[in-house]
Amino acid sequence: MSYLDSVFSLSGKVVVVTGANGGIGQAITLSLAEAGASKVYALDLDNNAVWPNSNIENYSLDLQDENQINRFVEYVDRRHTHGASILVNCAGVTFTNDFFDYSNEDWDTTYRVNLLAPYLLSKGLAKNMSGGSIVNITSLNAELAFPNNPAYVTTKHGLKGLTKTLALELGRKNIRVNNVGPGYIKTEMTKKSWSNDTIHEERKKKTFLNRWGTPTDIAGTVLFLASDASSYITGQDIYVDGGWTAKGL
Repeated sequence: MSYLDSVFSLSGKVVVVTGANGGIGQAITLSLAEAGASKVYALDLDNNAVWPNSNIENYSLDLQDENQINRFVEYVDRRHTHGASILVNCAGVTFTNDFFDYSNEDWDTTYRVNLLAPYLLSKGLAKNMSGGSIVNITSLNAELAFPNNPAYVTTKHGLKGLTKTLALELGRKNIRVNNVGPGYIKTEMTKKSWSNDTIHEERKKKTFLNRWGTPTDIAGTVLFLASDASSYITGQDIYVDGGWTAKGL
């Protein structure tokens, strides 16, 4: 096996990916499965996706339900002696509205899915992990405030902070924790923006590369952070945004 094959191989690894049915989640799930993981648990609400890889197993999970999260952690630990090796917290929701009209219900849902669930899954699975990697999917909104989206921006900032906290707390177990912050990626979730010609061009011009990102752009970065190729990287923020957060005037 070549050096490149060995450092990027996930052979024997047990992987958990939340939000696996979304555009970014699907790309991450497939890339980690194709890197040789022995099992990839694809988590989503009412998950009945059809995958081309036999090592991917669907698991339906409501991330707002702490009891369901705890049952899933127990399920993984029962089936695997050392539990999960890799956790990718990819699931996210967003609700837009004027700040003064933003509902408490939308705020609470966003908090539970975007921030509380990653905390609970990380805490639960890490107890039985022996080394490994946790990758949190945030957003360029973990750096920048956007209008009419207070809960999303706040929870992504919070997830960035949780990433650093987990890196500190879990380093003694040789568990690395990093944050991947996508820019504007062409998915069903962002269709309202990229299908509008004016907004599409405005977003492109915010980047150095003059294009929107793709789910595979994110998947490649996650694979790097999940693998031994990044064995000395932890507590870091990597923005896959075409240069958006680095761009000035």
